[in-house]
Amino acid sequence: MTRAQQTTLGVLGGLALVGLNIAVVAFYALWQIADTAAINRTESTSGFDASQLLPNSILFWLAANASLILLLLLDVVVIVVVAMLVNANRRTPALAVDDRRWGRG
Repeated sequence: MTRAQQTTLGVLGGLALVGLNIAVVAFYALWQIADTAAINRTESTSGFDASQLLPNSILFWLAANASLILLLLLDVVVIVVVAMLVNANRRTPALAVDDRRWGRG
């Protein structure tokens, strides 16, 4: 794989990760808003109406929190891998041209 292809793949992977971050955070925020609104509807002055709650609210809670936690773990893994790649590239010296070998030195 050429260097340009690696760079393109890295940029596309980074954009995909940013898109995933946006999607998961939007899902979590929308779930939080819907859950809060449903809880507020159930608590009226006449008592507690359980029919106003979100269906499968526990599963929604698990999905929202698990997706957020897993996304954070994925972000940490990607950051560590990128840091290791950058560190490895800094340690590997560029190939120096030996001018004496080519009769220039």
